[in-house]
Parts: sequence; structure tokens; C-alpha cells
Amino acid sequence: MTDTAASVERRYRERLLARSGADRVRMAASLHTTARALVRASILSRRPEATEADVRAALFLRFYADDFSPAARARVLAWLGRHAAPWAVVVSLDELELALTQTRGEWTCYLDTATGETLMIPIDRSGFDGDWPSPAALDEGVGAGRLLVVEPLASHDKWIWMTDFAASAPDAVWRERLERALRGTRAFRAFKAALADRPAERERWFRFEAGRLRAAAEEWLRARGIEVTP
Repeated sequence: MTDTAASVERRYRERLLARSGADRVRMAASLHTTARALVRASILSRRPEATEADVRAALFLRFYADDFSPAARARVLAWLGRHAAPWAVVVSLDELELALTQTRGEWTCYLDTATGETLMIPIDRSGFDGDWPSPAALDEGVGAGRLLVVEPLASHDKWIWMTDFAASAPDAVWRERLERALRGTRAFRAFKAALADRPAERERWFRFEAGRLRAAAEEWLRARGIEVTP
């Protein structure tokens, strides 16, 4: 039984099919991820002490229990208890990278595990126009496990990238100049000043930095049990 008019259903289908295949896949993935996050939060609200293995088993039973015989369910549950299953969510790595490179004390960033969206909330909202969740809603999302706080990368991490880049310099003179810049009290400023004199090396640094940042974002996700796929 449906209370939706046939003309409305037809129009909805036409608008859905007008989207690209990639858009439709993202929509389906987002809906599944949202449902999974809601069920996960429901499980943890009733069983705060549940382990990750407990949550995986409960998710399986909630979504797929009726699709298996009792014997098959028992085998699946036994397998889930032995093998960690990654937490899949469609995440924009570009958005996550932007959050990881924010200045501390200016923004508070969160990854929404239901939508894959990275939320960037200014600490002082008075100077910005935006429709952000309330502090209470953010605290509730973090407490339920739906929002994960994204802390910016430490300055030391970025300094290590610069030292590794300096070590890869194409000649000894250039390598020595970069290493000397990084030994000073204003290492970041001196490093950028040195790169300004060599446009080709500056472009090479941008590519090097982008690669390290992407690796850092992927490692951040893996550390939280979120699967990283191309």
C-alpha cells in the first residue's frame, strides 16, 4: 500500500535517473551509512560496554538475521568474532585534509560518520554566517559515536615532512640550504622563503606535501576503523 500519487512517483524516478551513475551510488551509500550509524548508536545506547565485536554481531543480526538459517547465523557470528570488519563510510578526503591542516584554536572539526561529511565549526561563531549544529547537538553526536573529533596535525609532523623533502633534494647545495632553514627558530617561514627562489622545487614541494597529507588522512581513517578505498 502506498499513499504517494503515481505522478509524483514518476517524477521522482525521472529526477533520480537524471542524476549520474556516480551520484546514485553516493546516494545509496550515504543512505546505507546513515542507517548503519543510527543502528550502531542505538546498540551502544543500550549497551555502552559493548565491544567492537559485539557491535558487529548486533549489526549483522539487525540487518541480515532473517536471511540465514540458525546454523548459518551461528557460523557468521563465529566468523565475526574472529575477524575485524572495517567500518565503511563514503568520506571526502579533500574535506578531511582541510580539517587536518586548520590552525588550532580557530576551528573545531568533526567527521560525521553517518554522511561522511567533515564539519568545520568556527570556535568564535560571531564573525561567521552559517547554520551549524548547536553545541549541545555536537556534544550529543560525539557521545553517540556519530561525530569524530578531527584534531589538526601537529607542527612537528609538518616539520618532519619538510626534513624528508630536504633529504630528497636533487643536489647537495640545495639540500644544505633547506636543512639550514629548518634549523632556525622560524623554520617554516625560512623554508618557504627558500622555496620561493626555486619555482620548480616549490612545485615539487607542493606535490610532496599533498602526498604526505593524503597519507595522513588515510591513516587517520584507518586508525578509527574506517575502510579506505579508491
